Amino acid sequence: MRTIDRAGYGIAFVVDDEELVGVATDGDIRRAILDGTRLDAPVSKAMNDDPVYVYRSEGVESVRGRMQGTDPADTIPKSGRLIVPVLDDREHVVSVSYLSADDGSLSLTEAPIDGGERTNGTVGTVTVIGGAGYIGSVLCRALLDQGYSVRVLDNLVYGDHGVRGLLEHDRFEFIEGDMRSIEAVLEAVKPAQAVVHLGALVGDPASGIDSQKTLELNYHSVKLVAEICRYHQINRFLFASTCSVYGRSKSEDELLAETDPLNPVSLYAQTKIESERALLEMADDNFAPTILRMATIYGLSPRMRFDLVGNILPAKAYTENVVPIFGGSQYRPNVHVRDAARAYIDCIEAPIRKVAGEIFNVGSNAQNYQIIEIGEIVADCFPEAEIDRQREKEDERSYQVDFSKIRDVLDYEVEHTIRGSTLEIKEAFEAGRFDDYTDDRYNNYRTLENNMEMLATVERPSSD
Repeated sequence: MRTIDRAGYGIAFVVDDEELVGVATDGDIRRAILDGTRLDAPVSKAMNDDPVYVYRSEGVESVRGRMQGTDPADTIPKSGRLIVPVLDDREHVVSVSYLSADDGSLSLTEAPIDGGERTNGTVGTVTVIGGAGYIGSVLCRALLDQGYSVRVLDNLVYGDHGVRGLLEHDRFEFIEGDMRSIEAVLEAVKPAQAVVHLGALVGDPASGIDSQKTLELNYHSVKLVAEICRYHQINRFLFASTCSVYGRSKSEDELLAETDPLNPVSLYAQTKIESERALLEMADDNFAPTILRMATIYGLSPRMRFDLVGNILPAKAYTENVVPIFGGSQYRPNVHVRDAARAYIDCIEAPIRKVAGEIFNVGSNAQNYQIIEIGEIVADCFPEAEIDRQREKEDERSYQVDFSKIRDVLDYEVEHTIRGSTLEIKEAFEAGRFDDYTDDRYNNYRTLENNMEMLATVERPSSD
């Protein structure tokens, strides 16, 4: 698996004294593990000993001759191409090619020997834990648009609005279940080449309702899912953390980078820190967790939230002609939900060596705003609305974040702004998309406060 991941093709060629004897894909190995094969078994237990290959001297015709009576397109995966070894006359592997089929015609294209700089051809299925949520419902759609197959595990505590429109998609599967359940997690991750863990009690107020449930869902479940992925060789594991781990910076002018000290001021932030530490301790030569510390999210989503500053201020400006600001001098980094989703895809498609064991702040330096600055942008988009500033009610969190690492390593740049999002939300209200933005389903805290029974502890399997 280490060879497969580092090469970037999703496949390894197995040779004996330089002669090809078979191929093993990441899927072959995971299926063997699920069937009970030991992790230290020889690769021959999982490999395909009758693979498709090409003789360099004969080209594509050498494939066609061995495929008589078979439609070539049936051999090609959903990605539209098959990675095949190219052999010399001694049946030694000399290069790698892509085999493609178009209207029954086969063609070969030489592949770069290092797998290239983007690996979207080797990750076919992505499991999203918490995929019906605010970020997850946007991420699932973005993944499907990019050609991935998506499997979601979610307990639907916030409803099914995030996935309702995807249930008939032929590359989308939904599992209603709890991420604290071993059986549910196994079912969700077993077809995947990458797992994105978004599931959590999100936000300081929601996490404060029941500290035990917060620890179960925000820490213990993360370790459970990661251990299952690690054992089953699902090595691309992306974890949603938060810039809230920085808490309150000592200097308001300081930009906090991934290596700076953390200063959590809530249980939510503390559980994210503990999960980060646990994941990085699990990292080895194969298992490659990536931590994404998200800025404060804003923007439209199929599972909309109006308990986020970038969303609630436009809602109040539209419906009440007021932009309420509590405090206002505190700083927050911000990122649009579609930009947040794209960061996960960029990590999935990056060579694993670039993201293995790494922490990335997700956002942009330009969107480190004081809350009053966000209020002024919103008020400018709603000329009839007035700012109502209550200086004495200031949140103790205040920090600015440095996002240069993700830009430098992954060429990541945000595409959306607070102003553009405010105008989108305004148009959504004008179109009648939201009858009552104060409904509990748009607010994490109120939803959980009224539905804590949905988070009852999962029964552990009997020792019998």
